[in-house]
Amino acid sequence: MNSLKALLKNYRLISFIVVSAIAILGYYHQPDSIQKFSLGLEDLKFSARSALGFAPKPHPDIVIVEVDEPSVNTIGRWPWNRDVMAKLFDNLKEASVVGLDIVFSETSDEDKDQLLSDTIYDNGNIILGYFFRDIATEETTDEDIDYLENCAYQNFNLIDEEIGIKEFPFAEVNIPVIAESGLTCAYFSTEPDTDGLYRRYPFAYIHKGYILPPIAVQMMRYYKNKEVDLELDKNGVKSFNLDNLNINDRTYVRLNYYDEVKYVSANEVIDGTIPTSYFKDKMVIVGVTEVGVYDMRPTPIDSITPGVSLHYVALSNLLQDELLHTSIPVDYISIFVTLFLVLAISFMRKQSHRVLLYGFSIIGAGATSYAMFIFGNFWQHEFYTVAPSFLFVASLESFAFFTVERKAKEVKKAFGSYVSPELVEQIQKNPDKLQLGGEERFISVVFSDIRGFTSLSEMLSAPDLVAMLNKIHDPMTKVVLKNKGMLDKYIGDAMMVLFNTPLDIEDHADMAVLSSLQIIRKLHEINEMFIEQGLPTIDVGVGVNTGNCVCGNMGSTVRFEYTAIGDSVNLASRLEGLCKAYKCRIVISEYTKENCKMEFLMRKLDNVRVKGKNEPVAIFEVMEDTEELRQLKAEFDQGMEFYFGQKFEEGLAVFKKLAEEGDPTSTVFVERCELYMENPPPEDWDGSFTMTSK
Repeated sequence: MNSLKALLKNYRLISFIVVSAIAILGYYHQPDSIQKFSLGLEDLKFSARSALGFAPKPHPDIVIVEVDEPSVNTIGRWPWNRDVMAKLFDNLKEASVVGLDIVFSETSDEDKDQLLSDTIYDNGNIILGYFFRDIATEETTDEDIDYLENCAYQNFNLIDEEIGIKEFPFAEVNIPVIAESGLTCAYFSTEPDTDGLYRRYPFAYIHKGYILPPIAVQMMRYYKNKEVDLELDKNGVKSFNLDNLNINDRTYVRLNYYDEVKYVSANEVIDGTIPTSYFKDKMVIVGVTEVGVYDMRPTPIDSITPGVSLHYVALSNLLQDELLHTSIPVDYISIFVTLFLVLAISFMRKQSHRVLLYGFSIIGAGATSYAMFIFGNFWQHEFYTVAPSFLFVASLESFAFFTVERKAKEVKKAFGSYVSPELVEQIQKNPDKLQLGGEERFISVVFSDIRGFTSLSEMLSAPDLVAMLNKIHDPMTKVVLKNKGMLDKYIGDAMMVLFNTPLDIEDHADMAVLSSLQIIRKLHEINEMFIEQGLPTIDVGVGVNTGNCVCGNMGSTVRFEYTAIGDSVNLASRLEGLCKAYKCRIVISEYTKENCKMEFLMRKLDNVRVKGKNEPVAIFEVMEDTEELRQLKAEFDQGMEFYFGQKFEEGLAVFKKLAEEGDPTSTVFVERCELYMENPPPEDWDGSFTMTSK
């Protein structure tokens, strides 16, 4: 009692510590399942900024020459002939620098390859593109490596022996005749975030020991005529310096997307519609935007974004210093400031005031994050502020109703002694459930019965018999409740259990069969206890069926109970009775077997017509999965093949052997084979056996 009072007194502090720990761990580890959700939530800032009219404008001297649908329709399918590309590049010769988001990795016509090479060389402004592969059938040649060496970063300092930059084992580069003609080269590979969207841009990748730059960096380097200075450590890029641009501790930079991107159709460049003077002193990126060619990337602003635009955005961001900045300390400060505000508000006595101020605090934290993004290009991970705050509010307000909840649990405990906890919870959530009426549901039904209970009742006094019955039912009931079953009722020494009602359970057939196996395991434990106490041992039979039943509260307006009725329930009861006939402990129907997803060891027992049904039903015994029982199943199945094939003499030999080895079920089929050998079934026999009793 004292510990409970202490908990009630310090619940605010305890909640604050627990939620703070969860917030720190969540932000530090950022598991993929949470990260995917948080990234999508944070991306809404782009839409908000655009709606408010605060979206930044890209650098005016950057343009994309796109291989778009009109270009493909006019010139032909991509890739185009090398002479066409030569004409395109020749019309870009007045540009300051041209970056290619395409690669010429295969030879074509030798003369046209040479024409393209000469054009690129004469232009003197083209940065050739290439990309990386994780898997490929061909290694990068020594000639290709020499070519890439000239494109790599030259000025870098390694702080640690190992550097945290992704290394690709393969590269798809330009053929030698073209590679030698370019100003330099740069990769156009990028990587998505955990949810598949492209938000970041890599400063460097490694291939064959060389640290290589992407298109945007290489274009800025030549446009500025400045070298890049890099510092690298075990975490990746420690510092990136180019001209007046200084970026620290970021191997990947977060792209600050624009609402507008300047595109020019390649067809209009080739046919002269757009004069060469238009490109004078501009930075041009050539890439494919035709959807059919597939160079589309989902981004926070559009699910279908041309991949070439990523380099456009990165280059403009770098030139205008508009990359989105992040800060781990700022994120942590935001988390704790908001949690402290919520903690302070929780001391207010009136709930309506608390809820109002809670809302203002959490909305204020989100609004601050949006303002920092719109006016300062600062990207805060507000999800990791808002989510813990909601959790903290929920925990604080839950404690406010602690006393009421405790009383409700006492009622639940008392009520739960008669029905399943799941049903109690559903009734608490919706009292209207306590009304007459029902619904058809697809469920699994389990019947269990204690063998020889009548004889047992004659041996014991009434109090001893009740005590013994309780010792049997208690552990078996716990098994089915643990497996999401609903205890429908006790019928003397029998028990009826329903699965998939009143709550949905996707794997209800599996749970019913698993419960049956566990009931038999409990049987062994119970018998060991009875032997120690000098009591007689018991045996149990279990029947399981799956099918449609009418479920609901049934009875009268004065007294009713939640139960299930229908042929499927009756069949489950009949199957339990068949355990005795087939000398086994668990019998399930073919309908339950069809709906099981778990791997259980089962053997087919028969096709039977139970009392009250005209159509035969295939029945199966569920057994413990052991090597010995697997062997028994294999031999028994062989005997059943002979039996159903009306080869009763062969079947008799198999069943006699198994019966002699201790399988009681086989004795049933020894008698059955002998019966049919003396009195063969009719020619149209379907293999079924008609049960004449319950």
